[in-house]
Amino acid sequence: MSNAIRFLESLGQNPALSRLSAEQLQEMIDSLELSGNESDALRRQDAAALADALEKRAPLYCILWEPGQEPSPLDTPDDTEPLRDPTPDGDAPEEE
Repeated sequence: MSNAIRFLESLGQNPALSRLSAEQLQEMIDSLELSGNESDALRRQDAAALADALEKRAPLYCILWEPGQEPSPLDTPDDTEPLRDPTPDGDAPEEE
């Protein structure tokens, strides 16, 4: 595994590292013995450039959307609104 990946993994696992200053992070990056492209990408926080430097492909996401009629807002209940009485005046229908 690349030192750059290990570095990112350690940042994610240790919340204290998120509070480091830019200078402290730079010192850590410099200590990793990375190539110039990897170091620059980490410094700029550029995921695409880091993927290129590591010769890795960026993740792809597949989203499927089935065409069709959009549901109306009335078809999906909104949990924030109270249920409305179906009668126009709010009174219950009279029984015969």
